[in-house]
Amino acid sequence: MQWRNDTTSYGALSQGFHWVIAALIVGLFLVGWYMEDLPLGPDKIRIYNLHKSIGVLVLALATLRLLWRIASPPPALPETMETWQRRAAEVSHFLLYLLIFAQPMIGILHSNAANFPVVVFDSLTLPSLIGPDEATKKALGAAHYWGSWVILAIVVMHVSAALYHHFHLKDDVLRRMLPGRRR
Repeated sequence: MQWRNDTTSYGALSQGFHWVIAALIVGLFLVGWYMEDLPLGPDKIRIYNLHKSIGVLVLALATLRLLWRIASPPPALPETMETWQRRAAEVSHFLLYLLIFAQPMIGILHSNAANFPVVVFDSLTLPSLIGPDEATKKALGAAHYWGSWVILAIVVMHVSAALYHHFHLKDDVLRRMLPGRRR
C-alpha cells in the first residue's frame, strides 16, 4: 500500500481522507434534514449535538487533509483535458475546500450566536467565539442552510464530472481516487 500520492494516482491517505470526509458530509446532510422538523426535546438536542460533533470532525479532518495535500501534492490532471475542464476542476476543488472549512465554522458560530454550546461527542466543549445575538444567529443560520445547498450542488457536479471521465472519456480520473486501484 502506497501512502503518498504519486504522479498518476492518489495515495492511501489522500483516498482515505477523501472518502471518509465524503461519507461524513453525506451523513451531515441526512442528519441535518432529519433534525430540522423534530419537535423540541431531548431527541432533537441529541441529534443536533451529533450534527455539530460530526461537523467539527469534518473540520478537523479537512485541516489534516489540506496539510497532507501540501506535503503530498495531488497527481496532475490528464494532459488530454481541455483548458476549460482544467479550470472547472480547479475552481470546483477550491470551492469544495473553502466550503468544507466554512460550513462547520458557520455552524459553530451559529450555535454561539444562539447561545448553545458546541459539545463534541459529549466530551469536549468548544469555547464560544462570539456572544449571543439574535440577528447574527439568523444570518448565520441562513448562511449555513444555503451553504449546504451550494455544497450539494458542487458535489453533484464533482461526481458527475468523475463519472463523465470514467464512462465517456475512459480516462483514469476516477480510478486514481479509488482504493486499491493503483497502477
